[in-house]
Amino acid sequence: MIPLQGRFRFKMVLFLVFTGLLFSETGAAEITTLSSAINKAGRQRMLTQRMLKAYAMIGIEVLTEKSRQQLQASIRLYDRQLAELKNFAPNRKIQSSLDKVETLWIPYKKMLLQPVSRENAALLLETNDELLAASHKVVMQLEEVSGTGFGRLVNISGRQRMLSQRLAKFYMLRAWGFDNAEMRAESQRAKSEFKGAMQELREAGENTPRIQQALEKASAQWELFEHGLERNQQTLVPLIVAMTSEQVLVSMNRITGMYEALSAR
Repeated sequence: MIPLQGRFRFKMVLFLVFTGLLFSETGAAEITTLSSAINKAGRQRMLTQRMLKAYAMIGIEVLTEKSRQQLQASIRLYDRQLAELKNFAPNRKIQSSLDKVETLWIPYKKMLLQPVSRENAALLLETNDELLAASHKVVMQLEEVSGTGFGRLVNISGRQRMLSQRLAKFYMLRAWGFDNAEMRAESQRAKSEFKGAMQELREAGENTPRIQQALEKASAQWELFEHGLERNQQTLVPLIVAMTSEQVLVSMNRITGMYEALSAR
């Protein structure tokens, strides 16, 4: 009989394979609408956090090979979507913001591709929020051009994807020995923002019964994720945080797609 920890690890590997496929194949279509652009720009925002999370998981040797594959797939997706967004950019202001993202991304990507080390992780952590902020600016500019309630919902639900990965990133970095008051404060802030945004989404008048049901499921998954974040860092906990954060990510990605589809009606 397979021990509990072994069974959990096996399920986690299968889940990460599925999620890796989901996010390597996602977003391959050309951008044709503002809602699609907001969704993809929001996914870029998420990937800034996901890449450093995967990097840290390699560093702490948690599902090392799958984490390496996740990192590589995320880099490829970020590259591809950045090119798609630059081709779609509806005005010069957004084009300029995307040029800024690219300027930050080139050296950041170079560091990600170097051998994994705590020294490189420290450098990545120093510039991670700058890349996130630049990516977020593009989303907000696209939402402004959109000028619709659906554009805002795509943005808010898409941002939940980023927050799930941001929280997991902080946790994995703490497990690697990176810990300070600022990181703990940012982690608490991300939790509060996730809860507040989830409440706003659940109260949105545009929700269909299908979206409402998906939000209820995501809320239940969030509770499990939050519980894992608050536990002591024992041997199995990084695995639990990795899996529960992926579950939230997958659900919020699906919900974001639902809002995008609604906007096209």
